[in-house]
Amino acid sequence: MALIVPQWAFALLPLLLLLAALFWGAPAIALVSELIGLISGKPFPARAARQVSRMALGGHLLFWLIAAACAVPLFSHPFRDSAFVNDNRLLLMVSAALPFFGSLALAGYDLGWKGAKQRKAMHFLLGCVANVPIKYGYWALAGLALLFFRNVGPDSPAFLPPWGSALWPLMALWLPLSLCLAAAVGQCYLLLRRDADDWGRDYYRFAAPFLAKWHMVCGLVVIAVLIWLYASLKGVFNLHLPQIFYAGMAGGACLGLAMILSLFISLSEHPMRLKLSMIGVAVFSLAHAGLLLIAILETLNRYVPGWAVPTFMPDLLGLFR
Repeated sequence: MALIVPQWAFALLPLLLLLAALFWGAPAIALVSELIGLISGKPFPARAARQVSRMALGGHLLFWLIAAACAVPLFSHPFRDSAFVNDNRLLLMVSAALPFFGSLALAGYDLGWKGAKQRKAMHFLLGCVANVPIKYGYWALAGLALLFFRNVGPDSPAFLPPWGSALWPLMALWLPLSLCLAAAVGQCYLLLRRDADDWGRDYYRFAAPFLAKWHMVCGLVVIAVLIWLYASLKGVFNLHLPQIFYAGMAGGACLGLAMILSLFISLSEHPMRLKLSMIGVAVFSLAHAGLLLIAILETLNRYVPGWAVPTFMPDLLGLFR
């Protein structure tokens, strides 16, 4: 696959990853936070869930607007009549319809917070109904990618990659990464909504460290999956090539800095005063995700036949020679 991407377009990568994280990760954080509130009987986790669900709903609205804008030229293109679309039309329709249903359920979940105290179980169940098709959307996308790039039907024993394949950690990586990004941006969302959703100083002393802990825990899981990915590729690909190695190391450094800032926020007596740290968590987390994607693209460019998506890394490295 050859794809020429303008150099400036790579600046949009963090924003696209942010939108995807809000779509996939933020609803899960809201649901688990509500569950924590139900189990503990404390009001603050539910309030955090309410704010995160509103942030997630905004991400879903923007996602579907962009998806609709992209679908118009795509389906007026010969791609609509291609063999891939004709062979997998039902799967494509279900893969779009179920996440859309999840977005509608998420809207009901978010709008139902006012009556959640009287109908706690029903509200939580609605959150589950919203999350399940949203999660399906990611795995459907992963399945479609396997169909498109590997050209192996799902009825074939070779459809699923072997357990030692790097595709498994690569697909698993998005799960903690999306939660990590959503928690990072959620801290900035607290700052944006501080005056509009004034729920008292005690709540914000809870909410900022709460999301910071989400970020740190998910960041540790991301590191674990990256180690798994590195181990699965070691001896197969040379990951120490400059355009791969430096992008990956810079991304890892950004994640480390973001986690250190989250640690400071989680330990602070007055976390809302650490505004620059909260913004820094989001910026470094998005930079990590963007650089990680660049490293993955450069690896594909180098080792996957027919794959060519030139990035800015060779030109950037050329400036230091």
